Amino acid sequence: MDLDAARQLFPLVTVEGLRGLERIRQHPSAPRFTHLIGDHVRAEDLHAVDAFRGALASAPPQPRGGPPPPVLEWVSRMRARVPRWRALIPEGSALERDWARLPTLRREDVAAHVEELVPEDEPLERLIVYETSGTTGHALRVPHHPLAVALTHALAERALAWHGLEVLQGPGAVACMNLRAQASVWVYPSLFSVWRGAGFARLNLVPHAWPDGLAAARRFVEALAPGFLSGDPISLAELLRLEVPARPAALFSTAVALAAPLGAALSARFGCPVIDWYSTTETGPVACTRPGGEGMALLAPDLYVEILDQEGLPVPEGARGEIAVTGGRNPYLPLLRYRTGDFARLLWAPREGGTLEPRLVDLEGRAAVVFRAEDGSPVSPVDVGRALRHRFAVVQHAFEQRADGSCLAVLRPAGGVPLDPAQVEAELRALFGPLARIEVRTDPDLGAGEKVVPYRSAFPAASG
Repeated sequence: MDLDAARQLFPLVTVEGLRGLERIRQHPSAPRFTHLIGDHVRAEDLHAVDAFRGALASAPPQPRGGPPPPVLEWVSRMRARVPRWRALIPEGSALERDWARLPTLRREDVAAHVEELVPEDEPLERLIVYETSGTTGHALRVPHHPLAVALTHALAERALAWHGLEVLQGPGAVACMNLRAQASVWVYPSLFSVWRGAGFARLNLVPHAWPDGLAAARRFVEALAPGFLSGDPISLAELLRLEVPARPAALFSTAVALAAPLGAALSARFGCPVIDWYSTTETGPVACTRPGGEGMALLAPDLYVEILDQEGLPVPEGARGEIAVTGGRNPYLPLLRYRTGDFARLLWAPREGGTLEPRLVDLEGRAAVVFRAEDGSPVSPVDVGRALRHRFAVVQHAFEQRADGSCLAVLRPAGGVPLDPAQVEAELRALFGPLARIEVRTDPDLGAGEKVVPYRSAFPAASG
């Protein structure tokens, strides 16, 4: 690739950065890359990231007792720009007084009405779209912005700094690798302009993703020596099982709950901290573990986090409820009391100097679930979700594997769209094996009035 072509994807790439990218792409042990993904970061974005770093350094912890004035002012401004918000917030509302009675938003609103949540005056020329994995049964296409993605780098820096670590930066360095262990996933190299052109690669730890099998994965990771690694608990368990000779400064566990035994095994094997990272595609990073104290410390001062009951009212301090988020850095998806579908308690714990720091404790929601194919190999819930949505208009699903290996899929079809259970069974047997016992049912009322657990398995998730 020449420099002009590279700058279509990486506007700020240098000659040295391009050499680093080609080193990843052309490495003798490289995986079968399926895509090349650019960061689309511009010079003005880097200035915004620097300003955000400053805000992180000086921002006070989230206060108790309701949203602070900057959040209320932001909501008031956004109401004038977001059609759905105008329908939810009556004209002349006193936000501070009425906050607890404001309506909440859910994943269903993003799935069904995303065009009403985008500010109507926001220029769309930098729009990118992310598709979520549907871990709550609702797969989403989320409008996103390159700057919003770039700003998450500053939050990763903050999480590492809490452990006394820094990001590996500069052209030629590989700052991070993201790991997956799925039947099908995008595998690609990239560069991070925010980290001065350092490299990145997403890898899939399954044999068919590598020309020479998983031995090549071990060689590739060892040779490129990423500064840190990230992945969900299933892929991190594969990293451990495959004895990949990595030397990361830290591991980030993402997407679903990390079992404590697996976290301890990873930390012992790689000799580094394991940072449990709570983030969703819609909200961006929300919280992560840090040394000292229980639970997860809130990361982002531009997010106001509250814990709600079923009616959308704030629960008493320390009580369990659903995590809801207001604010955010994605100009295409501002969030108003957005219910994440995950549950926790919010406590204020003392830090150095007596400062009280809000922490999410007993986070529960997207638990790690592993299914087993006929031959005993693991099947990822992401692959199950993708199979259910690949050819079928499924609004929501509940998939269960019993101790005898048999499976039940209950599906809520989109209204007016026919769904053939036999075709669904065929898609699932491609994952679980031709003789797998799979039953498919349809239920047009699935999810009406209660939270659906999208995945259940009688088989324990990897714990190290």
